[in-house]
Amino acid sequence: MSQAAPMTGKEVKGYRTLTEKDIANMNRLKEISRQFLAQLEFLNDGENDPRWLAIARTDMQTACMAACRAVARPDADC
Repeated sequence: MSQAAPMTGKEVKGYRTLTEKDIANMNRLKEISRQFLAQLEFLNDGENDPRWLAIARTDMQTACMAACRAVARPDADC
């Protein structure tokens, strides 16, 4: 997976310039999310309830997005 590219805040309206620390924090959050999602795939072996695994996947994606937004702090209208 590629790393988040530095944003200057000029490419997308409503976003500020991310610091190196911001980028590192967001990349770490995304790595944790990828590890968790890989574990869910491992559990998807027919012995576990696929509906709950799908819910866990969606909730992890939502949690990662929310945490990244907490770091990026976009404008309220984004």
